[in-house]
Amino acid sequence: MTATPLTAANRLTQEFEGAWRDDTPVFACCRKVVHTAVESTDALELVPQDATARVRALREAVEQEMPGHLDAHRCCAGHLADLAFDLPDLIASPEPDADDA
Repeated sequence: MTATPLTAANRLTQEFEGAWRDDTPVFACCRKVVHTAVESTDALELVPQDATARVRALREAVEQEMPGHLDAHRCCAGHLADLAFDLPDLIASPEPDADDA
């Protein structure tokens, strides 16, 4: 199944719904930042870009909505960088079947 902007956005935000991701705590502020970044960008357009460009695009989207937040919240900045690096693989991964959930 080809990812659509909506399925891509859902897949990306779901990665940060749990209390932990990759042995790092995910706080409410982190989830808000990820949601803001995903909602403010077209993740499918970011896929072919290099990791640095993806980080910049996601940071710029968050900075527009939440000025200065990433400077004050290193946890959020870290998760945003993780999202940028993992984004192509997360979008390319197949959707889990309803039976698997």
